[in-house]
Formats: sequence, structure tokens, C-alpha cells
Amino acid sequence: MKSKKSAAEITLAAIENAHAIALIEKEFIECPWSENQIAESILSPGYTFFAALVGGELVGYIGVEWCLDEGNICNVAVKEKARRRGIGAMLVEAVTNEAKSRDAAKLFLEVNENNAAAIALYEKQGFSVLYRRPNYYGSAAALVMTKQLN
Repeated sequence: MKSKKSAAEITLAAIENAHAIALIEKEFIECPWSENQIAESILSPGYTFFAALVGGELVGYIGVEWCLDEGNICNVAVKEKARRRGIGAMLVEAVTNEAKSRDAAKLFLEVNENNAAAIALYEKQGFSVLYRRPNYYGSAAALVMTKQLN
């Protein structure tokens, strides 16, 4: 899947992408997963990871854990230099399409209540706030968001 606006290609992440994903995790995620955790998840049938590539460089990713008929988006980030180009939306769309192909009923995610850009992206993609978890990110709350698929 490729977008003219972003010139990004969204592909299934491979084990070879674990290092690049881990570097982005460390830079942008408050509680980053280790390279080993990411690699194990990429190889696990209980997870799906997608990578966003621009000119062969991994600039973003999204990971989802599957449980019964639900998916929980647990990892997502786009490098600063690649933001505002539709890549985040493309990654969320890839997970949504995968969820539908698995006949999943819902997707969930948690987002820092102070991350207005991410919240706006998720709302635009059809997610709504289900509830708030106080002090989940230190003094900031997590918003648990969901998207009904069927």
C-alpha cells in the first residue's frame, strides 16, 4: 500500500526490522519495548507488526496483539521527520484491514491524554474514548480508545 502524499510503503514487519523499531521505540515511547521483545512479538502468531518504509528506511511502525475477536494496538510511532505525511493513518488503516480479515469485532489502544495529535488521528480513524486511566503515564492519564469493526 503506497500513498502519493507520503510516498510510504506499508509492509508486514520482518524480524530484520526489530532493531530499527526498537530504536524508534526508545526515542518516542515512554515505556519502550526492548529489541528482543519486539523480535519475539514479530515472530509470534499472537501479534502483527507493520512497518512504514520511505526510500527503504523504516520511519514508522504499528503493532497489535490479537486475543479472540479483539486487537489491542500496543506499539505505534512515526519518526519526527516523517510526521504530518499520512503515515500514521496508513499504519492504523493497515491494522484495521488486518483486523477485518481476522473477523475481529473491536480494536483498542491506549494513548497519553496529552498527545493531542495522536488522539486526533485515532478519532479521525473512527476510534472513540471508552474510559480514562488516571496516572497511567506518570501524572498523565491514559485514554483507552476503541473502534467497533462490525
